[in-house]
Amino acid sequence: MNMFGSIAALLTVACSAQLASDIYSPSLPAISVDLHTSIAHVQFSMAIYMFGLAISQLFYGPLSEGLGRRIPLIAGLLILLLGNLVSLFAPTIIMLIVGSLIQGCDAGACSTLWRSIFRDTFEGAELAKYGAYFSIFITFIIPAAPALGGYLQEYFNWRANFVFLSLYSCGTPLMVWIGLKETSLHHHLERLKAKFIAESFLHVLSSPIFMGYTLCTFLCYGAFFSWFTTGPVLLIHNIGISPIEFGWITLFGGGFATASGGWVNGRLVTKLGAHTMLRIGFLIMFIAGVMMLIGKFLFVMNTFIIVAPMILFYFGVTFIWPSAFAGAFGTFGKMAGYAGILYGFMQISGAAAIGTIAAYLPHQSQISLALVFISTSILAWLIFEIIVRKKEEVMKEQ
Repeated sequence: MNMFGSIAALLTVACSAQLASDIYSPSLPAISVDLHTSIAHVQFSMAIYMFGLAISQLFYGPLSEGLGRRIPLIAGLLILLLGNLVSLFAPTIIMLIVGSLIQGCDAGACSTLWRSIFRDTFEGAELAKYGAYFSIFITFIIPAAPALGGYLQEYFNWRANFVFLSLYSCGTPLMVWIGLKETSLHHHLERLKAKFIAESFLHVLSSPIFMGYTLCTFLCYGAFFSWFTTGPVLLIHNIGISPIEFGWITLFGGGFATASGGWVNGRLVTKLGAHTMLRIGFLIMFIAGVMMLIGKFLFVMNTFIIVAPMILFYFGVTFIWPSAFAGAFGTFGKMAGYAGILYGFMQISGAAAIGTIAAYLPHQSQISLALVFISTSILAWLIFEIIVRKKEEVMKEQ
């Protein structure tokens, strides 16, 4: 299979986890009515998916170090189908939450292993460069998923989202089987021993630079995911736009912002450096939150004063992920699997933790979402500056 086929298969895998978490966001109000439950509980089903997604990476990562990337990935994709089917036929909110948890537990194979495969293939400057361009395609799927979900909700019902996910889950393992070869050169059954796994985790965890970058990702991705739990309530439930309109807003607004942000970052990161791009990203995130907060007090709540800051936030946060990813993985060539586990775990844990908090905050206005944007950008920026100082100290010692 040529490189195009391999990249297509990898993109399909990388998008699986995001599709499952975001596609039914326009259906949150409708699910609440149909299953006779609160919107907060339906929002929690999205957060519990992220919890399963985070935890399962602690399983699939070590498995990939012993068996390689390909076999665990295909197994996870097949089991993911089960979670989609449980959600599809869920008669109550409890069963929907169970289905979401199953989905997350097996989507962990996708979230963890695509990064490890990518790291197996590229390194150094190429890792940051191609990671930036690759992120354009991946992050475009995030806003595209609610657009598709909006149409499925409007013309069918919320269960149609899980019909689509079930069909997607059937085709992805086939693409992987045909299009992706094994990329790990260091996997061995000896690596499945408990002692080796514990020592490997401790080795990665002992790196303050790695943990600093992952904490930045934890905060930024958590704030990013909060839009998918909070945005539908603000725009569909409170303001009254349709699910289709919400989908198009997220697709064009968020899609343009993420694609342009990825393109700008890819062009400038080699000129200005990853550190500068990260600082610019944090600043833009902060400004977006301030704009959303000010809009509450200057204008009557409407679509524009919520969506415009969201678009700016999307643009800024896209600067963060490729450089944070490259910074975290830079020193773990032969242990990319374990680095991928912990990086993915921290990123998705941010979505689970901050997404859960956002779900149960007041949603009468955009104040809660604005404060999430502001607080996470400040904390991430502070942590990053600590990382920079630590790296400078290490360089002086050398």
